[in-house]
Amino acid sequence: MLSARRWRSASARWLDVLPLGDAVASVLGLPLARTKLTLLTVTALATGLSALVIGPVSFVGLMGPHLARSAGFTRAREHLAGSILIGCGLMAAADLLSRLLFYPYQMPVGLFASLVGAPYLVWAVMRPSSP
Repeated sequence: MLSARRWRSASARWLDVLPLGDAVASVLGLPLARTKLTLLTVTALATGLSALVIGPVSFVGLMGPHLARSAGFTRAREHLAGSILIGCGLMAAADLLSRLLFYPYQMPVGLFASLVGAPYLVWAVMRPSSP
């Protein structure tokens, strides 16, 4: 069983090496099948848990990593920190706008985040991906 420190170190290495491609990752000694299955399982559980606990506000979690990658955060640890900061900023902006745009009424912040984030997500899915 991996300790928490070793898990963070191993997963950061995995996330730094996997974008290089399967051939490079396997040459560097990464067990591809086990690594992908582990990361996919952890990601699926974290996503399901956040949607269960938070609800539609977790929609910001879909936009934060894409915006962080667009901002130039490429290494795993920096990308995670950038995603967190961008997600917090997006949520704060959505909360502020949901209170101000419909004053004296307040629109639910989850609904507002979804209304603002859905066009971005559609644009991100529709744009051609770079190699």
